[in-house]
Amino acid sequence: MIPYLPGRYRLAVNGALLLAFMLVCFAYGVLSVRLTTEGTLLIAAMFCIVVYWVKPEGIVAVALIGAFAALPQGLHVGKVIGPAVIYAYFVAAILAIFFLLPKVRLRFVDYLLPTMFAFVVAISTVAGFETGSEALVILRESITLLEMAVGFILGLVLVYGNHLQWTIRVTIVILWFSAGMAIVSSLHAIRLAGRAESLTGVTGAGQALRIILLTQTPATAVLSALVAAAVIGLYNPTMFFALGPPALIISMLSFSRNTLISMAVAGGIALLASMSWKTLRRTAVVGIISGVFLAVTIPGSLFLLKNSEAGAWLGDQFSAFNQRVLGGVSSSALAVDESTLERLREDALLNNAIAQAPVFGHGLGFKYQEPNGTDEFAVTFYPAYSHNFYLWWVAKGGSVGMAAFVAFAIVPVIRALRRGSAPAKISAAVSGGLLAISAVWPLPEMPSDALALGLALGAAMGFAGLRDKAPEAVQTEADPEPALAGMSGSH
Repeated sequence: MIPYLPGRYRLAVNGALLLAFMLVCFAYGVLSVRLTTEGTLLIAAMFCIVVYWVKPEGIVAVALIGAFAALPQGLHVGKVIGPAVIYAYFVAAILAIFFLLPKVRLRFVDYLLPTMFAFVVAISTVAGFETGSEALVILRESITLLEMAVGFILGLVLVYGNHLQWTIRVTIVILWFSAGMAIVSSLHAIRLAGRAESLTGVTGAGQALRIILLTQTPATAVLSALVAAAVIGLYNPTMFFALGPPALIISMLSFSRNTLISMAVAGGIALLASMSWKTLRRTAVVGIISGVFLAVTIPGSLFLLKNSEAGAWLGDQFSAFNQRVLGGVSSSALAVDESTLERLREDALLNNAIAQAPVFGHGLGFKYQEPNGTDEFAVTFYPAYSHNFYLWWVAKGGSVGMAAFVAFAIVPVIRALRRGSAPAKISAAVSGGLLAISAVWPLPEMPSDALALGLALGAAMGFAGLRDKAPEAVQTEADPEPALAGMSGSH
């Protein structure tokens, strides 16, 4: 081991090193058993070191699984540090950036947009403390917004480092696993992290259970990417069947209209970005084929499963989806829809708050409405929460904060559209779809979802800047698979 030492001294030194190694192992074991937090951190640190040695991009899988997989309630773990909660997937995402950066070497200009946005978030955080808002609410909102900046840089690294095929494979595993867990949860067999609510009183469907999982935003991004890819003409059957079915199952069981909004916006952006008679004809053909497929599949499955428990369950799901999602987009339905009326009430209150501090806002943690219940969310977080992210952010960050977010979000989309390649257009379309639904479903305000939006924007910025990268990175654009990674890590 130490060849320049004489034999007996070498033996002594080797023995001392072995003893020190055994003492470290003993201390490691004691801490792991007796001190839960410290032991968990030691095990996590050792795991990260092993991942870095074996496969650095493996930490990306850890981050994505921790952020988006439909895990049982309680496994979406985080560490409470004072009034703040730091989730494990957020730390893994930061580690993924550091693990992959040596191969990428981002330039100063690549950090400009996320750093600018993070700086504005920091100012708004300080303003929140200065105005006396609750620290727990301030830090939750601040950390969630910072997830977007971290996701943005991670999306850049994934594109520039040519790790998108690996990311897509991880996403496929997450989607299929989560789709299976969603079905199991809808049968009341397990409680997953997220939200579950019965739709019996709303739609009359006895077994319809609305399951809103952490995987909903990645599934929405995937479906939007598939729609954009079909419009552009980048059709890969393998990817469509690998990503489409599980994403569709997750979205249908969430009974959310947001997916339709995102898909429509993504398809519209892709259509405008590739406007031609050929594109219009292709879009019409895809629409007709999809309609025929659904018209055959849904009645056919109900017919084959009739008079069975599975058929009754499936019939309730289709009935609830038709009433709440498809039928719920009409003007008459929206006029009496409770969630729509709630959003309109929030918008009116936020407009009043904005008028009081239009330039710099009230700071993060600002509560503009009264609690609506007795649980922790209703009392602590609901008064500062809004379904419309844009009005929410203007109220808290002012017009200055909104200007920073517009630059952070719109510049990648515009640059990707100007780039003109198929992956860039798809990434821009997905980002546009997610930004559109943030007006009614606030992705930047929610943990995991904020990371997903940041990943999509970072991927768009990455595809827009590939021309300045090395030839091996530019080859990514010739591969049809990364085109579907505009949801990048979602997404």
